Amino acid sequence: MPGPEPPPFEILEHTADIGLRARGKSLEVLFENAIWGLIEIVGARTDEGKNEERVLVRLDEDDPGAALVDLLNEVIYLLDLQQARIAGLSVERADSVIEARIRWRPDPDPPEGTELKAATFHQLSLEKRDYGFDATVYFDV
Repeated sequence: MPGPEPPPFEILEHTADIGLRARGKSLEVLFENAIWGLIEIVGARTDEGKNEERVLVRLDEDDPGAALVDLLNEVIYLLDLQQARIAGLSVERADSVIEARIRWRPDPDPPEGTELKAATFHQLSLEKRDYGFDATVYFDV
């Protein structure tokens, strides 16, 4: 009998970087939880409201771990380029194609969280578990 369901994500401390452990019942939910964890680190979450814009991030990647890093880097790019705050998101996957639909709003004020440069492959792990999937990824700060 499986134990209690673990939290969707947790932030990991590291001497020079910051890490994130995300979980999900499916790869799609894992990717969503990892993006929400990134947004929590950066401090870039906003409520849904007027003037929302939408972006579709589409990746074709056979390796789920590499896809996770690529997806997180696309979100970091969106946050930096558009000064975006994320209002909502969903991730879908069909074979090797991953599509993330992100609802965001621009905000000229800098976020209050930690500035991230990039998601890295350093200590990257993505594993199948009893409850679904578990991934650990670290970011350059």
